[in-house]
Amino acid sequence: MDLFSCLSPFVFCSFASGSSGNCYYVGKQDEGVLVDVGISGQSVVKALAKIEIPMDRIRAILVTHDHIDHVKGLEVLTKNHSVPIFAHSDCLLGIAEGKATKNVDAKLFHEIEPLQPFEICGITIEAFPVMHDGRGAVGYHFSFEGHTLTIATDIGMLDKVVKEQIRRADNIVIESNYDVEMLEKGSYPYMLKQRIAGPFGHLSNRESARFVAEIYRPEIKNIMLCHLSENNNTPECALSCLYEQFRMKHVRPDVNTSIFSLPRHKSTGFVYL
Repeated sequence: MDLFSCLSPFVFCSFASGSSGNCYYVGKQDEGVLVDVGISGQSVVKALAKIEIPMDRIRAILVTHDHIDHVKGLEVLTKNHSVPIFAHSDCLLGIAEGKATKNVDAKLFHEIEPLQPFEICGITIEAFPVMHDGRGAVGYHFSFEGHTLTIATDIGMLDKVVKEQIRRADNIVIESNYDVEMLEKGSYPYMLKQRIAGPFGHLSNRESARFVAEIYRPEIKNIMLCHLSENNNTPECALSCLYEQFRMKHVRPDVNTSIFSLPRHKSTGFVYL
């Protein structure tokens, strides 16, 4: 155990982030929850093993919405490991009706109410509604022993509720999905471009960066850009846009604030919150 792990009882780990699949671990170093299972069940188990957390220490799976890149591995994983699934009622209905998830045992379902905190293994969790075209789409705010994290992904627009939930956190996972110019000049069909850039689609680099620069304070420990598009973005582009907004708003990030994008297919290892 290193110095950082002694000082940080609350950790985050990204296993995958992007339209190919999303899956995060949030919790302590010996037990916690998964947020989304958009990769194969086998991949989840292997990824957890690398951070030395067995599946029997996963206390719940929190689902943000029912799109396939967030629930793809849910059926296989819960068939082999009876982990309770927490989600908005509309999302649970979407899971029950989804081609890849219709055989998930409904006995594992637990309905959550947005903006109504609940607790799992000592972690206070609060779901909040987001503007997205998935069923029952929510983000999550976590609090544990004074450490806070907000995960806000798959958002068409930053409304008042989402902004407030992000402002509350000392650690932020925020979508930075696409570069506007890359999307406009790219090969996607017009309707898909409209959907991505619309109020129920995704956040652009520019929208995400402007808001982060606006709310930045030195107490923020980690800013993690998530769900970057494979075809309409790059990590370099997303980060460059963020730093440009910092400069425009005369913001100088503190040396103790870590700023990075979450990799598409690789684990980050523990991020101490």
